[in-house]
Amino acid sequence: MHELSLAEELVATCRGHARGRAVRAVQVRCPASLDAEELSEGFAFAANRLAASASDPCLVVAELEVEPVPVQLACACGYEGLLTDDHVAGHMSICPRCGHVGEVTDGLELVSMTFADGMEPFGPL
Repeated sequence: MHELSLAEELVATCRGHARGRAVRAVQVRCPASLDAEELSEGFAFAANRLAASASDPCLVVAELEVEPVPVQLACACGYEGLLTDDHVAGHMSICPRCGHVGEVTDGLELVSMTFADGMEPFGPL
């Protein structure tokens, strides 16, 4: 469910940047803890819903390219470092030193959008 809400936010952001132009590809970075397949499916669902409800097909054919990045943690106990899959589940993290459970605060980063007339680079959402 978390991936779907992120995908909907991404579609809204991309729609604003597209300004009516057809988008061929969207490249994002996301925490490796997120399910890239669910994110891609959510993106396609949200893009199709946008086309149906707002008559805006700008993202219907867009492919979502997901680059997973490691989750980094800075805990109050002093631990700082990258987390392994054993310490991350979805958007939740567990400090390997003290066991504190927290939320992964890193979100999606829109890297670029490719249009028929070229590519535009972006920064964090």
